[in-house]
Amino acid sequence: MNRKAIPEPGTPGWHIHTLTESARQLAKNGNYADAEKIYEQILDAAPYHIRSLNFLATRAMERGDSARALALYERALEVDSKRPIIHQNIGILLLTEKDPESALRCFQNATSIREDFIYSWIYQGNIHLQAGRKDEAITAYARALKLLPSVNATLADSRIPASKRELVRNAAAALYGLKYDYFTAALAKNMDEHGEQPMRRVLKAARIKSGLTTPEYLHALQHPDWLYMPDVEPRPFFDTRDFKWMHELEIRHTEIRRELDSLLAHPEDLEAYVNIEGEDTRQWSELNHSKDWSSYHLYRGGEPITENCKRCPVTADILSGLPLIKIPGHAAEAFFSILRPGTHIPPHHGVANYKLAVHLPLAVPDQCAIRVGYETRTWTEGKCLVFDDSFQHEAWNKSDQLRAVLIFEIWNPLLSPAERSGLTTLVQAVGEFNRKFEV
Repeated sequence: MNRKAIPEPGTPGWHIHTLTESARQLAKNGNYADAEKIYEQILDAAPYHIRSLNFLATRAMERGDSARALALYERALEVDSKRPIIHQNIGILLLTEKDPESALRCFQNATSIREDFIYSWIYQGNIHLQAGRKDEAITAYARALKLLPSVNATLADSRIPASKRELVRNAAAALYGLKYDYFTAALAKNMDEHGEQPMRRVLKAARIKSGLTTPEYLHALQHPDWLYMPDVEPRPFFDTRDFKWMHELEIRHTEIRRELDSLLAHPEDLEAYVNIEGEDTRQWSELNHSKDWSSYHLYRGGEPITENCKRCPVTADILSGLPLIKIPGHAAEAFFSILRPGTHIPPHHGVANYKLAVHLPLAVPDQCAIRVGYETRTWTEGKCLVFDDSFQHEAWNKSDQLRAVLIFEIWNPLLSPAERSGLTTLVQAVGEFNRKFEV
């Protein structure tokens, strides 16, 4: 490690260095009064000593001597205008002087110098919110909270001063409230059309998604990754006899299998199902970018993939006649899922409990199975399985042959038409919010 060279003993620089170290140690031990006296001595000898200026300005601000504090901070800026902490401290000082717009410019200066200056982002959010600039407040709060390991971890960290933890707590509460306002504004038409009572669970889902409330899961192994619709009966598997259209689909599984076989003749056209970049990939370390679990998508984000559908015209035609969940930009997905011999998909959760996964098994050797929640089932070729993938689930192929199924998504039948309409609006509002504010 490169350290700043210590001046030669007996020189003025050495004298100041020695005093600075003494003052720093006194302040570290909580003896601020004696530290302040030493920093005053240093400033007499070196009027632009940056550490002394910053310390003495902060002490003056704590005593309510705003004029002295501002003078010292401004002198510190003359020495080094690229220290974000000085800009932030001046901003805090200007807030106490009831000059929020001037303070805002200081906090913006701090984050332009260092984008990870969390508390300057929070102060910006507070000023924007007080001025009624909700979009700007959301942007600032979101930038701040994104820099934290997590809100809860920060609030529980006793090493962080209580005043700063309070800033984080208030910023999180403000952001969550603004998100909920955004979602409920989008849901206004649904409320007008269906009334408040039919939309009760959707509004609770919006509160959970905004962060205002914590989900209360009704099953220990149900934990959707993205959105939870509360108060829905937790049912891992569904009886296929409840879906009258499913029998007709099963009858046509051999036609779909023929198109799958033509695809399998060109394995280079399949893609790895798991493709994670820039995130924690430990759970998927063995399957990330691996064709051991591969797929061929016919629908993605609610839209058909034209070229892929052309290669599987029968399957595409069948899918177009099924009651797929339709949320533009989000659902449904429909794809062939192929597991190579010896492949194990580790336990994981799907994104939401408002939709179900349907598996139409097409090639199922022995020693293949899927566990959803506490229940393990095997596939039978041509016989659908329907389950809620927001439950923890895993699958494996312990055989020496490929396992292949067609997977697509449908609405959870435990939801009313009004709730489906509301959830469609909510999911799109969440996507719009995330894109607009880059969160």
